[in-house]
Amino acid sequence: MMPFFPLRKIKRNGKFLFLGAVLVVASVAAYLEHVATSLWNRVGDSQQKEQAACAKPANRDHVSNEDVVWSSKYVPQPWKPEYKGQANLHVFEDWCGTSIASLRKNPHYPLYPHSRITVKKLAVSPSWKNYGLRIFGYIHPSTSGAFLFAVASKDNCEFWLSHDENPENLRLLAHVGKTGEEWTAPGEYGKYSSQISKPVVLQQRKRFYFELIHKYSDHGTGHVEVATIRYDTHPDA
Repeated sequence: MMPFFPLRKIKRNGKFLFLGAVLVVASVAAYLEHVATSLWNRVGDSQQKEQAACAKPANRDHVSNEDVVWSSKYVPQPWKPEYKGQANLHVFEDWCGTSIASLRKNPHYPLYPHSRITVKKLAVSPSWKNYGLRIFGYIHPSTSGAFLFAVASKDNCEFWLSHDENPENLRLLAHVGKTGEEWTAPGEYGKYSSQISKPVVLQQRKRFYFELIHKYSDHGTGHVEVATIRYDTHPDA
């Protein structure tokens, strides 16, 4: 025997059944929205409390020695003979662009490079693509005098030098371009006037902090070099 199925009643009352289904769906949606709004408000209140707690002034009576250390911007480091003749090279990989400004937008720059190595001269030509470099360390002049610094690179680069060992005193001495369109061949130091610095006086038995920043895309061969010469013995250089 076939089971009884009230098809005619369903056809007659189809409008009412459809309306009921719509009302049920709407009620469920309204309930879910209410639950989500309540949860969101709780999260928002919690975040506001956390932000308010962070905004409260620190209690100076309970500052630990560790907090004092981290609040210092620059702490002189002892010099070790094994560091002589080496500079730090930090690599920032897979970042498009040709300008230094584009490198500074990298969330890893400058403190979290993808790799750290050392180099023995300020002239590198990696085989990678779309990278940025930060080379830094100290210059120990073998003699006192006035020096000129010059840079060359593909694509842009900047050479910064401090008048002492403090990184906070860095100033830009020479650069290749700012827009990312400028570049030079290896060892080509006279293409742009910005490539050669003004005379800088350095003293023997002192160290001077420097940074060389370089950005390369994927066209041609990437490279960056720094050259220096005594200006007081070669004033026509």
